[in-house]
Amino acid sequence: MSVGIVFFFEENDVDVWSGRNVDLDAWNYNCKIADIKKAIIVNKTEQDIQTFDVDMDIQIVTSLPLLTGHTTQIVCPWENTPTQKTNLWEFDHNTDWYVFGPSSGWANNYFGDSYLTIPQNGLGAHHSVFVATSIMFHKYNIKGS
Repeated sequence: MSVGIVFFFEENDVDVWSGRNVDLDAWNYNCKIADIKKAIIVNKTEQDIQTFDVDMDIQIVTSLPLLTGHTTQIVCPWENTPTQKTNLWEFDHNTDWYVFGPSSGWANNYFGDSYLTIPQNGLGAHHSVFVATSIMFHKYNIKGS
């Protein structure tokens, strides 16, 4: 199964871990952890960004597209999702898409077939690129490449 990620590329003054080429590199390395072969980048900048890996199927869009297959929306532990959230440590990674949200959060825009969260102490919402690192290492541990 070819699994993909979706993430937002935002201006650096909106998300300090976005908007620069080095941030795209970080997403590329996250994909390498778990052998992710496709990505959709929701470009919210004025930049004309290019693919970050010629060996991957990468789409660059301006708004979140309709996804086919099973989607897993990444959410904070305190969000009130329409259905129960799954703790990362209990997640089987049987999904087609991991969807990481914008820096402002989902604002009740829930559409996933499942909702994934990482347990944590407190209410500190971490940046998507770092959350992705944890999820991709866990995926590799459960599924391999």
